[in-house]
Amino acid sequence: MRKSGFVLMFAAGIILALFCSPVAAFEPIPNESGFDGFVRLGGGYSWVKSNMIAGNDLGDVGQRKIDSIKDSPDSKSDGIPQFDWNVKYTFAGTRTQLFAGSRLEDIFRFDATTQAGVRQEFKSLGIVGASFVFTTLPTEVWKDPYVENDGRKKTDRTSRGIRLAWERMFNSNFEVDYIYRNIDIDKERSGDFLVDAGRLAASDKDKLKRKGDAHQLKGAYFFEIGKNQLLSPQLIFDYEDLDGDAMKNYKTDFQLTYAYNGPKFALGLNGLIGYADYDKKNPIYGKTRDDTRYGAGALGSWKNPFGWKPFGIDKFRLYSQVGYFVSDSNIDFYETEIFLATAGIWIGF
Repeated sequence: MRKSGFVLMFAAGIILALFCSPVAAFEPIPNESGFDGFVRLGGGYSWVKSNMIAGNDLGDVGQRKIDSIKDSPDSKSDGIPQFDWNVKYTFAGTRTQLFAGSRLEDIFRFDATTQAGVRQEFKSLGIVGASFVFTTLPTEVWKDPYVENDGRKKTDRTSRGIRLAWERMFNSNFEVDYIYRNIDIDKERSGDFLVDAGRLAASDKDKLKRKGDAHQLKGAYFFEIGKNQLLSPQLIFDYEDLDGDAMKNYKTDFQLTYAYNGPKFALGLNGLIGYADYDKKNPIYGKTRDDTRYGAGALGSWKNPFGWKPFGIDKFRLYSQVGYFVSDSNIDFYETEIFLATAGIWIGF
């Protein structure tokens, strides 16, 4: 279970963005004051390939020992649990909402992230939100990922920052979302092994540093294409201004989401395609890294199946989801591939 716990957070975070319904993104502020939220519990299967992530306190994902830094990562598969949550309190009179909870989609940056903040509705502007985002369970990465034929050692990777969102801009169906994070790695030793072995110049080691600042800007538009149906194209721009010039990168993704939210069933379908360009030539591999990124996901839920209301809970659903994500790099060592399938229960309050 310890191993499974991290595989879930890593794998689910990488592809959960492919499951997220745009209905949630444009969630109106309720007209009544009080609490609401949800808890989601489930489990399933994951299959993960990554050379850069070690795990966290719950277990391991990557291989501690690798034969060659020229090879693609080996895969790991496992059964997994699943858990996420969100809670809100609304002040209906002032059109203000406080919120806190999981942002599993942010683990795309390899952080188990929580946000806490406020949303405010303005009559002519739409809904403006601000929140603090922070790592709740530090990710463990390798101090030096490039160690061959010896046990690589772990260190913590954390991030913290702010998120600003503008929903229903001027009462339209357009949304803009910006996230800033500062990324810290407790003991950054990238390249030490190769320098000691005489395979990398000491002056080139700094080009591999993974600390720095990360920025994400997302724009989305929502088309109502039928009763209870939405179609949303989204553009996502990421810039990781990391200390190492070879690790600094720009990512551009295009995502298309379809969502149906009926009285008994809900369905979300997503597809994503994009690329990542890195700033400078990688001193280990003698070329500048670039990645092609693509993925697809589906999420379905059944509301109060067979009329069930366990323990008197009105907001009860069964859900299932499946997703696949690939980051295909021109440097084999950095390739990433993930498959995830889960099912469980969703309880609202």
